[in-house]
Amino acid sequence: MKTIKTFSALLFLLLFASCASSEPFSYGESRTIKSEILGKEKAIQVHLPSDTGHPNQKFPVLYLLHGQWDMLAAMATLDLIATTVPDFMVVGIDSLGAELDVKEDEDKFAAFLERELFSFIEREYPAADFRILSGHSHAGKYVMQQWLMDTLPVSRYFAFSPSLDDGYILDKVQTLPKDTLGKHKPLLLTMASEGEHMYAPYAKLDAILTAALPKQYSSRHFPEETHRSTKHPSMKFALQASFPEWAPSREVMMSGAAAFKQHYNTLTARYGLSALPSVEMLQQLTARYSVADSTELQAQLEPMFDYALHDLRLSPTPFVEIVDYLTDNGYAQASELYLAALCQTDESIARCKPGATKP
Repeated sequence: MKTIKTFSALLFLLLFASCASSEPFSYGESRTIKSEILGKEKAIQVHLPSDTGHPNQKFPVLYLLHGQWDMLAAMATLDLIATTVPDFMVVGIDSLGAELDVKEDEDKFAAFLERELFSFIEREYPAADFRILSGHSHAGKYVMQQWLMDTLPVSRYFAFSPSLDDGYILDKVQTLPKDTLGKHKPLLLTMASEGEHMYAPYAKLDAILTAALPKQYSSRHFPEETHRSTKHPSMKFALQASFPEWAPSREVMMSGAAAFKQHYNTLTARYGLSALPSVEMLQQLTARYSVADSTELQAQLEPMFDYALHDLRLSPTPFVEIVDYLTDNGYAQASELYLAALCQTDESIARCKPGATKP
């Protein structure tokens, strides 16, 4: 019981310190792209994740249609489920009805995305080539069209309460053979309480896609949500369904460095993007090891520091901060154990030199 209380108290202190020192929430940076394809300037908003402690990390990108309306909802949802899904860049694209109309013979907006926007973002920002195209309502119908055409270099598609009442998308899906549908990229589809004119085509579409794409398709009906309010639960569902078990379980974290490292290696291989634990998570985890009554957990300090400093090539500075944090909060013995393990891993750290003291 003492150990549990110690873990809980220390974790609370670490989380409180993190929150207290964090920067104010940023909505995003406003940019303008001069598009030759569209023949006009296009406004976008770009949000970068908070500093994860990995200076060269590249982030998957959520490209959000109707960015002028839906950026805030997406950002709020990502904040609610932080640590359970990857850290995302979010690019909100100001887009209106006419340019998102379905035009199979001339889709300038898709050309803008592929030939101008994607390259701009990956040139200007730490963006990985893992892209999600997301849209709600009329923009959701456009996402469905792009998913059916399967020509954009996008990793997966999110369509939230897409406009299905004209039958266009359902007709297209019904004409495609099952094996052709099965080759398409992953799709996440949701529907709010929209009335029978929207639910009926959704139900038929859902039945076809469930049979054709058992591993590439997920859907959720939200009968308690309105067309507008479904943005939050739809984004939460889509992201968590796309990245199940992203966060390491307590069992993995308490099993030590080998299991922890394997967890992130497995994610990297599964999704084709660099999955990395945040420095904050590593600080919290190593601090918990140091205050544990279990010698088995204490013995995991050196392997975890080896993973952090040598495999991930992180700076030792954030971990030296935990040495002082433990001392200042009444965990002197744990602080000594923590520093000894840190110095055993990298004796070149300044605090490991004979006579070194707290700055």
